[in-house]
Amino acid sequence: MIKKIFTITKRDIKSSLRDFMIFYIIIAPFILALLLKMMTASVGSTTINIAVDNTIDVAVIEYLDDFGNVEELDNIEKVNKRVADTDDIFGLVKDGENYRIIQQGNEVIGTVDILEFVINSYENKDLEVPVEVKVSDVGWKLSPLKQFGGNLLIIFVSVFGGMIILINLVEEKQENTLAAVNVSSIKRTEYVIGKGLLGFIIPIIHALGMLGILNFGDINYLMVIVVILCIAMISVLIGFLVGVTNDNILGAISSMKMLFIPILGSIFGAIYLNIKWHFLLYWSPFYWAFDALNSIILKEATWNQILINCSIIIFITAIIFAMLGKRIKRGLN
Repeated sequence: MIKKIFTITKRDIKSSLRDFMIFYIIIAPFILALLLKMMTASVGSTTINIAVDNTIDVAVIEYLDDFGNVEELDNIEKVNKRVADTDDIFGLVKDGENYRIIQQGNEVIGTVDILEFVINSYENKDLEVPVEVKVSDVGWKLSPLKQFGGNLLIIFVSVFGGMIILINLVEEKQENTLAAVNVSSIKRTEYVIGKGLLGFIIPIIHALGMLGILNFGDINYLMVIVVILCIAMISVLIGFLVGVTNDNILGAISSMKMLFIPILGSIFGAIYLNIKWHFLLYWSPFYWAFDALNSIILKEATWNQILINCSIIIFITAIIFAMLGKRIKRGLN
């Protein structure tokens, strides 16, 4: 039985590598993750680059190093040459008791002010400030774009596993392979499991790859895999339904895209709605997946929470299967 299941899965993998559309579906999530990483880097980066010569004290250099990247050069001529390069970098030298900032004039607006504030804060570090300063946040532990963007991408691309299933099913219908399977020694259960495996494997690979690209650190990846396996059930189910009821690949993919509406609606609702209105989203398995992944990303998740959310996802999936199961079985005949 296991050998037959893996034979079907292996055949789908070979077919996927030959099909440009499936190959694009496989690599697209990693491209999206790279784009999100570049966006979050540009949003969150306030680092200033400073080139200093031997007139700057070691204590000053150590202080500056807390606020930016410091390059130590031998003399002012090398500092001038370094500032003239194409990247954004300031030169800092000392004339007597005064500091002098060297710049090209095309640096990012406001960064020279940051350097001036840093130097002033060092020179006046012993000055007693007549106010009480407290540092707090508004609840964010990550960049909101990275936190919610990464979560959205992971759930969004969980549908891609179902797309691969439906494309392979439609191709088999077009080539009359599905009819041949029905009269072969392969059991219906073996065929369904073999076809469905990619619908679970691909989303897990996508999720782990994107989390690695976005550098979320030492989160609990086992929890992530459990949540992805649960939410992938929906896309696998819809993938089979759309695949057996369509004879055209483009039409099948268009039908599958309808799943994006509840995904985006659930996630944006979870982000923007006041928590007292979240009960309006309880019907959506994607809401529970988003809630679970958000806790995992923030390193606040417990296995009790994950298992509860996954149980709700499985329960909703079972209801959907009860409504659509007969149509899928008829389509596989």
